[in-house]
Amino acid sequence: MGLTSQISEFVLRKADIEFTAKELQAAKVLILDVVGACISARSEPVTQSVAGYVNESGGNGECSVLGQRFKTSLGHAAFVNGTTAHARELEAIGQYTGSNPFTVIPVALNVAEKYGRSGREVIEAVILALDVQVKLGMAGPGLFDRGLGSIGNYGAFGSTAAAGRLMGLTVEQMRHAFGIAISQASGQQQHTGSMTHLLESGFGCRNGVTSASLARRGVTANPNMIEAKQGFFEVYSSFGRGYDLAGVAEKLGKPWSITDIYIKKYGNCFMNHRSMDALLQLMDEHEFRLDDVECVRAEIPPFIADLLRFEDPQDGAQAKFSLHQALGALLVDSEVELPYLRPFTDAGAIEPLYRAARRKVEVIVRTDMTGGRSVPYTQPVTVVLKSGREHRAEVGARQLKGGADNPLSRPELAQRHKAMTAGFLSPAQAERSIELVERLDELASISELMDLCTFGDAGS
Repeated sequence: MGLTSQISEFVLRKADIEFTAKELQAAKVLILDVVGACISARSEPVTQSVAGYVNESGGNGECSVLGQRFKTSLGHAAFVNGTTAHARELEAIGQYTGSNPFTVIPVALNVAEKYGRSGREVIEAVILALDVQVKLGMAGPGLFDRGLGSIGNYGAFGSTAAAGRLMGLTVEQMRHAFGIAISQASGQQQHTGSMTHLLESGFGCRNGVTSASLARRGVTANPNMIEAKQGFFEVYSSFGRGYDLAGVAEKLGKPWSITDIYIKKYGNCFMNHRSMDALLQLMDEHEFRLDDVECVRAEIPPFIADLLRFEDPQDGAQAKFSLHQALGALLVDSEVELPYLRPFTDAGAIEPLYRAARRKVEVIVRTDMTGGRSVPYTQPVTVVLKSGREHRAEVGARQLKGGADNPLSRPELAQRHKAMTAGFLSPAQAERSIELVERLDELASISELMDLCTFGDAGS
């Protein structure tokens, strides 16, 4: 049996699913994260453009567009929600290629809404589909090495898996759905700093529902396109470290990837976060502030330098991919709220205090740091004070606040969600949305959650 068949059977399994309380809770946290991120991004320029395009295109009102007060067709809703889940760079993320839940969760919510699935079925689909996406991403780091984006490429597997399970595909239909999805997979890293980088998650979500819907209606594809000669991995991942599909099927669910995802504190690229946590640690320990600092030296691997390439960002899209902006803003603000957003907006990019502070930041590219994002590494930060004293810290992935080893508390998660939904959901509605997600596995329908987060009324 080929890998595409094995993965299809895994996605559609029914009788032997047993998830622990930890895995169920992790799924709920990530679903709350996506709902909050979509609402938070309701006024972002890319959101308004995509929502306008969808409204102009038409579509029956069967699926919710979170934070936008309208419903549309399944494909359009997945496109908008997939984009807004990413639009403020607040999305949860893992440390491996392909570990982006925002290409799975919007699809699971919208498909469940259309087909009347329960909250428990949503959770099961999210856990299973994300695991497929992450394990395939781990098997093919060569895709990331060659400059392709993991979001619209590996995201195609997760979105298709979630949609196919919730639509009730057969194993054979699921195999064809993956093949259809591969023909639509796309994305390049060099779009970072532009709106198209954010669109790629929307493309990935739309791809999944399109592929599963077509396969459900009998459209065929090469049913082995994951592992086939000139299939996905040979074409997309045969570069740099290449790919290794041996043992992928055996690794599925061992362990579940859902428990190794990070909730973001800062609204910028995740590759900034190790350096930011290191600087905050030094500021807290040694009690220095902007006026005390001569310079900040941040050491990063080459692949991160390729992503965080905007030394002097001119707008919010570029500021999200600027380590100079991230560290300079921390020097100015000293303490950060949850989530930390202002430096990574259009206004923040041109804020004079931030612009001056980022000139104190020196980024050092360490060519000895090799292996890509899936290899454990730290990002050392050294602060040189005007007094001549130097302080150094480095934070690894396991030390980051928001991950499995150092998670945000329930009050911190609630505070983050309320901040993200403020101005759209009333305080009572925000509390209700949290309650509904916390009880998701008990809900026969997700309609109340979707309606609440689509038609919120901050004045109520």
